[in-house]
Formats: sequence, C-alpha cells, structure tokens
Amino acid sequence: MNQPIQMTTSVASACQVIRQCIQAGTYPGGSWIREMTIAQMAKVSRTSVRQALNVLALEGFVELHPNRGAMVVDWNDDSLLEVFDVRVMLESYACELAAERATDQDVETLKKHADSFAELVEKDHKRLRQKITQVNNDLHQQILHSCGNQRLATLLVAVVQVPLVHQTFARYEIEDLRRSAFQHHDLVQAIARKDREWAKATMMAHLLSGKQVIFANKNQVIASPGEAKTPVTQPKKSKS
Repeated sequence: MNQPIQMTTSVASACQVIRQCIQAGTYPGGSWIREMTIAQMAKVSRTSVRQALNVLALEGFVELHPNRGAMVVDWNDDSLLEVFDVRVMLESYACELAAERATDQDVETLKKHADSFAELVEKDHKRLRQKITQVNNDLHQQILHSCGNQRLATLLVAVVQVPLVHQTFARYEIEDLRRSAFQHHDLVQAIARKDREWAKATMMAHLLSGKQVIFANKNQVIASPGEAKTPVTQPKKSKS
C-alpha cells in the first residue's frame, strides 16, 4: 500500500514553484519536469520535489512515468471547457458563501490583491504576466478560503487549479486585463457589502468573460453552463 504523502513546507514550496512554472509556460503541456531545476528554484531537496510531483499528479497537473519522470499534462480544449464549466458553477457558489462569511481581514486581503492586480496591469502587463497570474490566483484562493466551507474549497482545488494553469493571460489584451481588474474590485465590493446574489453574479460574469478570451480565438464551442453549445464565429469584416 502506498504511504500517504507528507505535505511538509518543503513539499508545498516545490508544488508552488512547479505550478508557477507551468502557468508561466516554462513547462508547457507535454514537457518533462526537470527535478534538479525545481529543487534549485524552490531551495529544497530532490526528494521533496519527487513528493511534490506525486501531489501534483493527484491534482491533475502531471503524469508520472516510471524511470522517466513527470510530464506536464497536455489537456485538450474540449476537456478544459468541461472542467471550466464546473469551475464556473462551484466557484460562483463559493463566492456567494464568501459574501456571507468573509471577515473584515478577508476583505482587506482581497482588496490588496485586487489593487495589486490593477497596478501590475497598468505598469507593464506584457513583462509582468507571470506576476499578474500569481496575484490573480492569490485573489481566487482567498475567496475560497473566505467561503468557510472546507469541503467545497478542497473540491475546488483540482477543478480550479487545472484550468488556471492554462489561464496565463498570454491571450489577454490590455482591454481584457482591465476588465478583469474592474471585475476583481466589483467582487471585493460585493463581498464587503455581504450581498450574496451580487457576489455570485459577478463571479459568474468574471469567469465566463475569461472563458471567452481563453477559448474563443480557437473557434471552440462556447456556452454558459447548462446551455446548448453553439460554435463561436468571428465577425466578418465589412467591405469597404
């Protein structure tokens, strides 16, 4: 029987570094994780890196191949769309709960993340995309923490983390990033005012707008959860 993975500080650090590398595109889908490189970046042992890879395999980030190592999972867009739809429903509900249960400290932390995101976007959105991605993830993780439902938060980890790996903002134009920044502040305001419906609706709109940016350019079939899917077509240019 396999022994349970000990989630020590060093293993958690290695997990974080690997996730960030995948999100930044350092390790795209289908590439092999270099254990020594991760160990040096996270300042941990290779044993901790191997344990971290076992954790990430359970979360759906990597596939483990005996005698070869760990390969980053290369999700196809159809699978990602299905997972993203589940994320929209669950995280919108988590945001609704956060509006009811978030503490003043939670709201202050969310506001800090929202402000940081907006500042980074206006500062240099092309050079700072990795940092923008991390701050975005921090904000969404804080909302999960604030919802006060540990089972829901645990369930959402895998559902949210996998699509977020592909949400590197590489396809986001400055207008898309600014819209996200505005929506983040709207989310914080809804949670601060403890308006459950507003928080839920804003999170759903936020995630669906991001979904359009991530997938629409690939002519995928896009629809809101529960709706019939129709192909996305690009508008035709008018003749001059």
